[in-house]
Formats: sequence, structure tokens, C-alpha cells
Amino acid sequence: MYLRENRIKFIKIKNVVFTVFGIFFVASSLYVLISLVTYYHDNLKTVLEAKATPECVVSIIIGIILLLIAGISSRLIGNANFYSGYFEGDLSGYIQYRDLAEVMGKSSGIVRLQLHIFRKIYMKGYELTKINHTEQIVLNSKICICECRYCGASIEKRVYYTGICPYCDNSDLYARVLTDNRFYSIESHVSEGINHPDFYTTQKLAQKRMRFLLYLILGISVIVIATFFCIDNVSHYHNKEYLTELLLSGNSPYSSFALIKAEIMDNILFGAVFALAFIPVTIQRGKKIKYIDTADNCSQYFAKCKTPFVDAANLTILTGNSVKNLKSVRGALRLRYLLNCTLEKHENTLKVALARKIVKDKCPSCGGAIVGAVDEHYRCRYCDNIIMGVIRKK
Repeated sequence: MYLRENRIKFIKIKNVVFTVFGIFFVASSLYVLISLVTYYHDNLKTVLEAKATPECVVSIIIGIILLLIAGISSRLIGNANFYSGYFEGDLSGYIQYRDLAEVMGKSSGIVRLQLHIFRKIYMKGYELTKINHTEQIVLNSKICICECRYCGASIEKRVYYTGICPYCDNSDLYARVLTDNRFYSIESHVSEGINHPDFYTTQKLAQKRMRFLLYLILGISVIVIATFFCIDNVSHYHNKEYLTELLLSGNSPYSSFALIKAEIMDNILFGAVFALAFIPVTIQRGKKIKYIDTADNCSQYFAKCKTPFVDAANLTILTGNSVKNLKSVRGALRLRYLLNCTLEKHENTLKVALARKIVKDKCPSCGGAIVGAVDEHYRCRYCDNIIMGVIRKK
């Protein structure tokens, strides 16, 4: 609802194209430069004056720029998804920067800057307006009511965030929201997650962990092998006995020490580049394993909870460090290893909302599609039920 879906799809395709071309430009240009340095390392002036050198440098710069654009854009799309989910779960229509900053784990200035940019590129449906000399996020005009599904009682919004009906002590509460001509319900499905940790994690989480662990081991192995390969060639580079023996052997394709050293230098440079290329990939695999472990630990904890809201401070049970825990939880949420839960700020307290399900454009009575809901007294065209009958936000 708050995302520009079609534009984001186009940007994702663009990111894939930029990544492919970026890798191609960097890899091909590095190959040419390494070859030049290898064979003319004793005469760097020749390398600098070579026609291919400036072309390769420009290609590498372009490739790096394309990769950065794709990477930053993908990260920003993830943040936009995070913001959109938070907006849909809000019932007041007014959000302060400091609350959203705490949920995102960023400074208020960064959140403000991102929302100004996102409004023009990734998102819609909100304004950044000053209220009482303080700039706030104002969502599109919103009507909402909170009810207990068990006894049907209407409850205040703040009661909804406690997850307990004051009349029947039931936690099966839901909110009905009308905003920007769109209707949706925010429902609680906590019962589905009790004693079912898989409800809060992506499918095949264990297989993902094993796959990333294999990638991590493979990456470390490649780095170690490439490092030893470079060390071995460095030792041969200044070893006159080795060079002489290789030159005088009958099967040697080399006719001089210079050609042998050029080949050795070629091996050193390629080995070093190969090792360096695998370092960020290996680090990323390690981070993903950490996020998977966080998702697994959180899901085990959430499966024991019977209320739809948990204080984020309780996440200290995982490692004893709430700051690191929240950072890991945010990473698991962005990568969608952790599902059916969100971080939210209620009553000045950071909470984890469990088993929240947003059902869009459906009548809560018959499930029929809602079309053209523009006021607070919309009547369902299928079951004739009045969906909204509430007071507009003040």
C-alpha cells in the first residue's frame, strides 16, 4: 500500500543488470591489467603508457559504480519494505521520527532523509509535515477501529497494543483500517505460532544454514589455498636455484629468467586477487549464518509466547546483549529469515508484534473484495455488512 510496486520491480531488474555488467567490467579489466603488470613489471612506464591501461581503469571505475548502485539500491528497497510494514501496522496515522528510528536502529536524521528520498522513488501514501513545530510522518487519512473477535467489544487502540481484551481477557484482537480508499484488517494469529517455531521462520531454514555453512567453508578454503599459493610463488620468485633448474630443464617452455619471473608474478597477482575477491563473499555468508541462528533462537522463544506483543528487551535472553540482538533481529527480518513478526514502538516501548497478519481489501464478515471504500460507513456489496462505523482520527 505504501510501496510503488511497479517501480520497485523495475528497479530490481535494473539492479540485476547493473550487477552483471559491473562484475563483467571489473573482472575483464582486472585480468588485462594483471597481465600487463605481469609481463612488464620491470618497466612500469610501458604499463602506464599502454593503450589498454586507461581503458581498463575507466572500466573498473564504471564497474565498481554499477555494483555500488545495485547494492545500495537493494539495501534501500529492503528499508522501504521495512517502513511500509511499520506504516501498515500503525493505527494513529501519526508517526514520530524518534519512534521509527528506534525501530530501524538508525538515527532520526537518517530516517528523515530516507523518507524524503523514498517518497519520490520507492514509497507513497504519506506526508512529512510539521505539527506543533515538530516534523512528523502523517499517513494518508485513516479510519480505524479495534475489536475483540471473541466477545465483539470495541476497545481503544492502546488496549489493542497490550493484546488483552479488558472485558473477556481474550487476546484474539483485531483492527479494521480504512486508508487511501483501501480497506484492510490487522489480525492476530498467535495461536498458530504456539509450540510451532516454524511459524516464525522461513521454510527450510536448516537447509539454508547448511548451505551457507558449506559456502563459508568453501570460501575460507579458497582463501587459504590462494594465500599459500601466493606465498609459494613469492618464495620461488627470488630463488635462483629454482629459477635455474626450471630454465635448464628439458621440458621448460621459458627461454629466460625474465619470462619465468613474469609467469610467477602473474600467479602471485591472480592468487592475491582471487583471495581478496572471496573475503567479502565469505564475510557475507558468515553474517547470514548469524542471522539464521538469530531467527532460529527467536522462533523458539516466540513459540512459547501466548500474547501478541513481546517487549524487545526480553530478547536479551539470546546472548545477553540487547543491542547486538536487535541488530541481528533487524537483519533476520530484512532477509525474511524471521517471519510473522515485526518490531514496533508502542507507549514509548519497543515491542515485537507476533503473528500479525494484514488482510487487504476483504470484508471481515464474508471475505468479499472491498472496492471503492471512501468513507467510514462503507456497506459490503456482498453481505450488506457495514464495515466501518467509527470516528475519524483527530
